[in-house]
Amino acid sequence: MHSVNAVLLLVDIFLNRLRFPFYRLAYFGLWTCAFVIFQWIVHACVSFWWPYSFLDLSSPYAPIWYLGVGLIQLPAYGIFALIVWGKQRLLSKFHDIRWA
Repeated sequence: MHSVNAVLLLVDIFLNRLRFPFYRLAYFGLWTCAFVIFQWIVHACVSFWWPYSFLDLSSPYAPIWYLGVGLIQLPAYGIFALIVWGKQRLLSKFHDIRWA
């Protein structure tokens, strides 16, 4: 599933002309925190298994794991930003395109 998501993300990058300003990393923090809080509420109200055992809240190391999972995504966003920047630079070099 992650491979399909990666391919679709790359296709999306090359087919659109959207910019990726640095301030959009705030959305990373917002949506990551919202998802974590939502998952905690769901698992506090309904008793079912966690898909990843190390993220189970009963573990004393769960906060460290949550922080680690969040931090490991930052390089992924950086790679995404570099791909978008490279695409825009390459296209502007070959086609006199202005990226507004």
